[in-house]
Amino acid sequence: MVIISDCTDCKNLGNYEEGKGMPCQAFPEGIPSEWFLKGNPKEVKECSNGIGFEPYESEEEANNGKK
Repeated sequence: MVIISDCTDCKNLGNYEEGKGMPCQAFPEGIPSEWFLKGNPKEVKECSNGIGFEPYESEEEANNGKK
């Protein structure tokens, strides 16, 4: 089974870092595996640290906009 997290559609997602996994603005030390695989970031107001899911505004931003 392939699972694609909602996190991959969020402009707050960072780039993979060895030893940290996938960091983001809400989880700078790495998104917890349970949250990344089973969380519903699109459905909650805040993921962590006062930061919530922010969708990309365009496909171009999604392709170029990783923070």
